[in-house]
Parts: sequence; structure tokens; C-alpha cells
Amino acid sequence: MNYPSVTRHFILLMSFLLLIFTACDAFCYLRTSVHLKITNQLGSGLDLTIHCKSKDEDLGAHVVHFDGDYTMEFCSNAWGTTQYFCGMTWSGKLHWFDIFVARRDSFRCGKCTWRILPRGPCMTYTIGESKEYKCYHWNGEVL
Repeated sequence: MNYPSVTRHFILLMSFLLLIFTACDAFCYLRTSVHLKITNQLGSGLDLTIHCKSKDEDLGAHVVHFDGDYTMEFCSNAWGTTQYFCGMTWSGKLHWFDIFVARRDSFRCGKCTWRILPRGPCMTYTIGESKEYKCYHWNGEVL
């Protein structure tokens, strides 16, 4: 058996696989595609300023008018550690929330809708044929 030839083929195969997993961020190959829609439900006339980040990506600040939407699309990583948090400001007060935590949301969040309410964010998602709702408190707030 010609070992240098086998080694060369192995190195080429590993290089190709590494290229696929690192250069194809636009595709969710072996990862979960996540679509989040965030709707301002604070009340008529209240604008929401939302600024979302992960440890690797800063999505910038966006102003969302009442009943308007902000959408996020990304791929959850293969290790299940993807997390995005958002600072949300209205009427001069900052609130923040982990809008996507892979351990909490991966099984239900291929497409999720978040309604931002003064008391906290509420998620709407579909499991099978049923629509589910789950509301949370703002991070750092104990009620």
C-alpha cells in the first residue's frame, strides 16, 4: 500500500470538509436555520429601539414603530451554543432579553414571533398543528 498517497487523499478530504464548514456560512448545512420576527406591541405611539448581538455578531440598532416588525435570520451552530441577546429601549428606559438561546429555543424556533410588551417579551411558535405562547420577564427583573 502506498501510504503517502493515502495520507495525501486524507489531507485533501479533511481540507475540503473544513472549507465546507467554514466558508459556507450563508447555508445552514448541518445546522438549524432560525427566523425570528420581533413585533413592537408596546402601545400606540411608542417606538422601540432594538439592538441585538451574539458573541460573534452585532446586528446594530434599529427603530421599530408600534405594530412594526424587525426580523433576524441566522444559523444556529452545530454545538447548540448559539445565543443572541437584545437591548430594547423605549420611553428612555433600557430592558434586555436573550431573544434566542439554542438550548431553550432550538426545538421550537425554526420560525418564531416575539411580541414585545411592557411587561416582557412573549414568544409564539408552532409545534405540530398547535400554536403555543410563552411569555418571559425582562432579564434582571424579578417580579
